[in-house]
Amino acid sequence: MTSKKKILVYFAVIFFLTLIIFFFILEFRYLNRVVTENRGNIRQIVLTEVYSYLRDLQLFTEDAANFVEDENGPTGQALRSVAGRDKRITAVCLLDRTGKIISSFKGNAPGGNEPGADEPGLYRGALAGSAQGIPYIFGVEKNGRLDQVGAAAVAVGQAGNRYLVVIFNVNDFVNQFMLKYNTGQVKAGILNRAGVPLVWPFEQSSLANFSPGAETFKFQADRYNVSRADLENSSLEVYFFDRQSNFAAYRIITIMFLLFTLYFLIYQFIVELLNANNIQSYFENIDFNIFNHLKEGIILSNKFNRVVFANNVIHELFAEKEIILKKTSLKEITGPLDSFESKVTLKKANNLLEIISAPIVKNGRLLGALVVVSLSHEKEKLYGRALDKVIEFSSDGVVFVDKDGKVVTCNMMASYYLGSVKPDADINHVNTELAGLVESNIGSGSVTRRNLSFGDVYCELAPLYDAGGFYAGTVVFLKDSGQPG
Repeated sequence: MTSKKKILVYFAVIFFLTLIIFFFILEFRYLNRVVTENRGNIRQIVLTEVYSYLRDLQLFTEDAANFVEDENGPTGQALRSVAGRDKRITAVCLLDRTGKIISSFKGNAPGGNEPGADEPGLYRGALAGSAQGIPYIFGVEKNGRLDQVGAAAVAVGQAGNRYLVVIFNVNDFVNQFMLKYNTGQVKAGILNRAGVPLVWPFEQSSLANFSPGAETFKFQADRYNVSRADLENSSLEVYFFDRQSNFAAYRIITIMFLLFTLYFLIYQFIVELLNANNIQSYFENIDFNIFNHLKEGIILSNKFNRVVFANNVIHELFAEKEIILKKTSLKEITGPLDSFESKVTLKKANNLLEIISAPIVKNGRLLGALVVVSLSHEKEKLYGRALDKVIEFSSDGVVFVDKDGKVVTCNMMASYYLGSVKPDADINHVNTELAGLVESNIGSGSVTRRNLSFGDVYCELAPLYDAGGFYAGTVVFLKDSGQPG
């Protein structure tokens, strides 16, 4: 796949992934808003029902207090009359400012109509709350629970301010409350400020692990978020227990995973767009395997000097090194190079290696380097210089004619025998007879000896062939015919 196609694919994937992420975010926000609104509605319904019930108790108590104020008869008879108005009433008490019980009457409570011995002083905490003129609601504690609910109201009489306290049995309300608001997701309870429950939506034994100021509560394997709503003119508070779920955690994990994927794709998109680390962008539509058919070693490195391609010759020349593409550093193979454009000679065993490095630049950006590694030609050059000396000082005339019939080299004795002969001269222009001998000797596998018709010159012709067996030229030795051999 070409870089342009990759860029288009990355762009399309990034575009659709971005849309998916936005969809998830909006969907999660919508679901969260729906859940929050539902919980808020449930809270409002619960509070409305509790307020309505307590307001009914307050109105009844306020009306009873006004009745007691206006009643001129015996106080006990007035209290008896109040108790008979509502079957929920279990006791009615009249207290002075200090909280001392002046008179009391037990209503629909088991045990008769006489006040219990434990009643004096029980309701003093409610007097301060009702002093503002609004009946005050409080819970009556018994055996670690709020057994009943009381309402205290000011009753002004001839003897000054007095307080009427009416105690109600609220079992019906508690049972209905438990049935309505004790669901799997949301639970509601009613406790006083000391944490003593009137309605507790969990097992009674779990109450020991609950603190009124706690923000979370754990029951069995579930954990709940705790919120509280104070009730005006009351010592009671409504608690809401919202079971925690992994929805928020799943939402965050999903979005983070999608964002991570998006960032990775954006990085790949930028890399492809800028070709910052893609050396193959310089060789569009070229198969790197073509380099495996060359005799020289070829290395392609990126701009971070990491090898991204090495042909078979490199693996043979550096067989002792482990070459891992995109991980192996160039200097681990060739040694340190001065720059992307350099030429060095590396001694390796009995061979000398020539290393030539050239930078690869595209659209003004450096992509990496092309490194060519080959056996050094210094020995061949040395042999060539030595051969030149042998030819120069030879007593025979020596001429080397290439496959195109051009004189490559010749010595002074050759000029003596042939006259005007020099490098790059056409052998036909030098001597047509010798040119004919050279041409007729092509393909011969041995040295041919002939006498030239002029000047009594004896010559030997030795054809040369390259490594592939193709004709490369002929070496001609010239001497006097009187001294062959």
